Amino acid sequence: MKRRLLGILLMLAGLLSLGWWMNEIGRSPEKPPRAAGTSPDAYAEGLVVWTYDENGLLKRKMVTPGMRHFEQPGITELQRPLLMQFNPASPPWTMRAEEGIARSGDETLFFPGNVTLERPGNADLAPYRVTTRDLTVALRTEFASTPRAVRIESDGQWVTAQGMEAWLDRPMRLKLLRQVRGYHDFE
Repeated sequence: MKRRLLGILLMLAGLLSLGWWMNEIGRSPEKPPRAAGTSPDAYAEGLVVWTYDENGLLKRKMVTPGMRHFEQPGITELQRPLLMQFNPASPPWTMRAEEGIARSGDETLFFPGNVTLERPGNADLAPYRVTTRDLTVALRTEFASTPRAVRIESDGQWVTAQGMEAWLDRPMRLKLLRQVRGYHDFE
């Protein structure tokens, strides 16, 4: 009798388990709720922003294929931003990055990842190409800096350093912070 009762109980437990399992298979998976502030509250595609100085001269142009603004935590993400910094006395500086981040109320842009700055040459100025990572640009003061490795190339010559500060307004200046090495071809 005990064996028979045990067999019935095991069969009943098996049927209940099978029923529960069949119910779980038929149920659609629930999506986890999104945390507040993880969705953008504004976005733009093919964005072009022109900035002029107090005299009406073009100062800056920024182009990005996509921009997303998040109210919380108050940031704007830029996809593959291109930033051009104009100066009437020299060719414009062009900055290209994989992505950019701007904080609300702050006039700085942070470019995490690879960044390339280029300035074409003219009769009076040599061309420059600067490659680095994690560049911060203060738009009001036209000051750029990075603690990361930097490589500067111009007319077949190069300089490398760890860290850089750059003043992009006139007169343009670069300060290389540590471990500066270079190659210069004397004619």
